[in-house]
Amino acid sequence: MRILLLTPHYPPEIRSVSRLMVELAQDLRAAGHDVTVVAPFPPPDGAGPGALDRMPARERTGGIQVIRVRTMPFVHVAPWLRAVTHFTLAGALTLGALSAGRHHAVVAYVPPLTIGLTCDLLRRVWGAPYILNVQDIYPQALIDLGLARQRLVVEILRWIEQYSYRHAGAITVHSEGNRRLLLERGLDAGKVHIVHNWVDTAAIRPGLRANGFRASLGLGDEFVVLFAGVLGYAQDIDVILEAARLLRAYEGIVFILAGDGVRKAQAVEQAAAWGLRNVRFLPFQPLEVYPQLVTMSDVCLVTLQKSVTTPVVPSKIMTIMAAGRPIVATVDSGGDAYEVIAGSGGGVCTPPGEPAALAEAILALYRDPALRQRAGEAGRRFAEMHFDRRAVTAVYARLLAELRGHADGRR
Repeated sequence: MRILLLTPHYPPEIRSVSRLMVELAQDLRAAGHDVTVVAPFPPPDGAGPGALDRMPARERTGGIQVIRVRTMPFVHVAPWLRAVTHFTLAGALTLGALSAGRHHAVVAYVPPLTIGLTCDLLRRVWGAPYILNVQDIYPQALIDLGLARQRLVVEILRWIEQYSYRHAGAITVHSEGNRRLLLERGLDAGKVHIVHNWVDTAAIRPGLRANGFRASLGLGDEFVVLFAGVLGYAQDIDVILEAARLLRAYEGIVFILAGDGVRKAQAVEQAAAWGLRNVRFLPFQPLEVYPQLVTMSDVCLVTLQKSVTTPVVPSKIMTIMAAGRPIVATVDSGGDAYEVIAGSGGGVCTPPGEPAALAEAILALYRDPALRQRAGEAGRRFAEMHFDRRAVTAVYARLLAELRGHADGRR
């Protein structure tokens, strides 16, 4: 089967989306499918040094055809401009997909919602069913964060959401709460499938804390509290900095924020204004370095804004668990992320927006190495059982085969 993957990010761009989509492409290829990926060129600061200088618009790597398209920047821009560029992204992906020739099925990572319009156009032109891999429920997530306030904007986004969902052959979500939310919106229960975000448990494993990456940062035996990922609107960076301020008297505790996003500059300024010498900032780390970044840490953070009401299970949770490191999360009790972390025994959850509670949870793990070890081991077991890469990506191969069968039966 010829399968087309549409994604807003792809290696060498350093994002969790990139990792998920390249692994899905590789596993579908390994299952015998002809796979094409259409994605934008990475932004200048989104890939490794010199990566853009040698990046062709078309290449075949590992048997996978990758088509790069030009689009306006949609990160590090104002919210209103991002909304505009999401439409230009959809247009560019459409042209790139059509240039690749007919495919039998399409898998798309959303958000942005506008990619659903690309999928439906390809469905009409090629007769190819599509799967939407829905990571965040838009536009509700934007409304929660105060990024979509105008009534007309919200109505347009809701129309795109319903239209894309209605015509999708299948929709995958990463948790029960997300599935329940979509069913409440009237979607057919047979169309919405829970497919967890995955992690390569063979590649991401518990490793030495005193590794080369720790040494390269000049860290000795400091207790490292790591936040790695997007520093954006949904991630509560303020609660991390406030917890660091509460713990700055503990000279052995160091907070490392590794990543980038629209909130990074503000976070750097705030840390400097407060004189937080226990906080260090790093850029996104390449995929081959990321495992060492996680394993050098003692505790890993997962923080979400209190205003986020849609079910969210950040994919960093799976990676932290696979690496055998304990999690401290600021998430609502009863939410999907809470259920994964607390239910697995892989970490501690505190209420969102409460830096004192976050600081206390970090201190409890700082003072109790045995607790850290138990949580790390429990998380690793849970990741092996529920989030193993090849077991999860095989679900996509099955769904695609079913959709292809249905499409052939209608001809």
